[in-house]
Amino acid sequence: MGITLVAVDVGASRTRVHVGGDPTAFVRAGGALIREVRSASVLKELLAEVRDEVGGDGPVHLVAGVAGPSSGEGVREMTNWPSDRVVAADALRALGYDRVLLLNDLEAAAHGLVALLRGDPGRDVLVPFGGAALPPSGNRALVMPGSGLGAAGIVDLGPGRDPRWHVVPSEAGHTLAVSFESDDVLASLARGKGGAPTWEDCVSGPGLEALWVAMGSTLRDDPLSAPEIAMRAATGDARCREALDHYYRFAAGFSQVLALSILSTGGLFLAGGSTGSNAPLISEDGFLSAFRDNPRMEGVLRRIPVFLVLAEINLLGAWTEGWRRAGQRP
Repeated sequence: MGITLVAVDVGASRTRVHVGGDPTAFVRAGGALIREVRSASVLKELLAEVRDEVGGDGPVHLVAGVAGPSSGEGVREMTNWPSDRVVAADALRALGYDRVLLLNDLEAAAHGLVALLRGDPGRDVLVPFGGAALPPSGNRALVMPGSGLGAAGIVDLGPGRDPRWHVVPSEAGHTLAVSFESDDVLASLARGKGGAPTWEDCVSGPGLEALWVAMGSTLRDDPLSAPEIAMRAATGDARCREALDHYYRFAAGFSQVLALSILSTGGLFLAGGSTGSNAPLISEDGFLSAFRDNPRMEGVLRRIPVFLVLAEINLLGAWTEGWRRAGQRP
């Protein structure tokens, strides 16, 4: 019998699963099984249930993108679960899976971006800033703001190489932030944190909430959640809109650092669920201005096209990389 692949995207609150035996039959995010998962124990219960439903005598492979850095061989530790955070490949194999591969979630997303761009993505899922065209070659940089800030590089190994695109995981979001447009805002974030903020402290759900506080004249306001801030910005709330504008200028500043680090002439790609939700609110001119704000490197940065990715790529990446590792092309 052929292989059955179980592809999993383990997020901070929701886990999505896609199961199948045909590499070409990936069902887009709307067809995935979605469950609320906030601990390794609950994740194991879900994946045990999935394995039982697969049944059969053929091999079953599991590939999971996990929102956390590696903490050892075959181990990932979720960064946004309150406890019981360690996801271990051995524990998942014990559920009856013949092969288990754990990826960082941004590593999986980068593989998903490669798969998306390998096809013919339309402007409904790949939105160019400034009318940019998609380069056929060149390194690529992926930035995904969300509950945290994820980043990955995709290195072009050149034509004739198989695979041509090599994914490089990154934890660059945890480096210290540099203000590109307002020292006062960065200073306010530092006061709220009690120390120098990282890029993730500025470009994340908690970061947007902290920026909203920084936009007000008092810290006594009832706090708003990041989704509430984005929703109010969309309905014209000036303070929320100002916080969101600062958020994306910080996102552009971080994107500049990543793009210059790997010289991503193949493009800078801003992706993730919040990017899709907030796409109408992201100022193209504001983002590009902050992204290119570097007198010495402005000419280089102008040659790096910027795209919004509105497709879901985390689960797609786990699916395509799982089949590639099994020796089959989606």
